[in-house]
Amino acid sequence: MRLLFIVGSGTWLLALVLRVLARAHVETVENVRQTVSPPLAWLKGLGPPSIQVPVTSTVIVLVIICAIVLAWWRLRPTPLAATGLGLFIGGAAGNTTEQITYGSVTDYIPISWPDDYLVNVADVAIVTGGVLLAIALLSSFARR
Repeated sequence: MRLLFIVGSGTWLLALVLRVLARAHVETVENVRQTVSPPLAWLKGLGPPSIQVPVTSTVIVLVIICAIVLAWWRLRPTPLAATGLGLFIGGAAGNTTEQITYGSVTDYIPISWPDDYLVNVADVAIVTGGVLLAIALLSSFARR
């Protein structure tokens, strides 16, 4: 569990620090995410104009997070799975923090396969964490 928190918080912090450095030193692209109106009218004043928090989605995400944490404590994951989940959660937290704080997510790492894209460290961490989780899951099936 300690490895999960170290990797997750380190990834989150790294994503935010590199955002600031990238904006100062390299070409960046701001990705402003357009959102739909929240289901309840009283939520319209919550946060910056580009951030709207639907209650149903928030409750579903919180329930899923609680289920993952409970299963995590019960199953005692491998270091590979802990690292993967830490990267995934840290990357998601980095993108979410940027979106809430700045109203957009800054992309600054060029990837030119198969097309030209710009991504950020949080995006790379999310994909890498998902791949590590899939490998950990497949290896746990192979051990059984």
